[in-house]
Amino acid sequence: MPRPPIRLAQFSLINAYLVPEADGLTLIDAGVRGMDRRVNRAARQLGLPLRRVALTHTHSDHVGAIDTLMQHWPDAELLVGAADTANLAELRVRTAPTRLLRGGDRVGSLTVIDTPGHSPGHVAYLDERDGTLYSGDTFVNVPRLRVASVLNAIFPLPTFGTHDPAQTTRAARALLDVPLRTLATGHGPAIQGPMPAMRRAVQDAESGREPGVVTRAAAGWVAHLTRLSTDGAVAGKALAYRDNRPS
Repeated sequence: MPRPPIRLAQFSLINAYLVPEADGLTLIDAGVRGMDRRVNRAARQLGLPLRRVALTHTHSDHVGAIDTLMQHWPDAELLVGAADTANLAELRVRTAPTRLLRGGDRVGSLTVIDTPGHSPGHVAYLDERDGTLYSGDTFVNVPRLRVASVLNAIFPLPTFGTHDPAQTTRAARALLDVPLRTLATGHGPAIQGPMPAMRRAVQDAESGREPGVVTRAAAGWVAHLTRLSTDGAVAGKALAYRDNRPS
């Protein structure tokens, strides 16, 4: 069985993760439309059924394949942070959560950690078996690791989508106390031995530095494209990231 984290990435940018359990698979987040095809293909390769979908939060780039997955796996559960259900209907997700999560709950081998800020009921998941922390969008690893409250011109959308920047920074600070070996973020590649990078990211977020004029202008341009076409903007920013990421 592959060593976790098993990352399923759309546009090399939008992540979902499969976590093997004794009874099958837990999927963390559900990407945008089309993620179901990647999940189903991976489940076939692993020879395991999908038992549950556990969301870190309910933004559009994390819930896109829920309904199609639940049609394919009708016995699977949908697990959502207790304070993060309000916009599911707005995003036209038809599947109702089967369980609402709070910090300290268990999801298979995963421990739920409350990390509100990026969304009101944002949660993270710690797999104590291998020390992987699935942190959702509290941290973003594009083009390098940062807290979602810190604006970056290459990939500004997580910052624009952050509900409460100050609370997000506090949640990131709290995650520094979690015993982890791997950080698996909602956007960008997973990081082994992430603590030094996490500390730097939190210190940067806490510094209070404002983004420069160029950063704000470039970020506004990406936001404009997003308003014109959500799917097109996702693809466009993914290609821009590919062209600009470090070698």
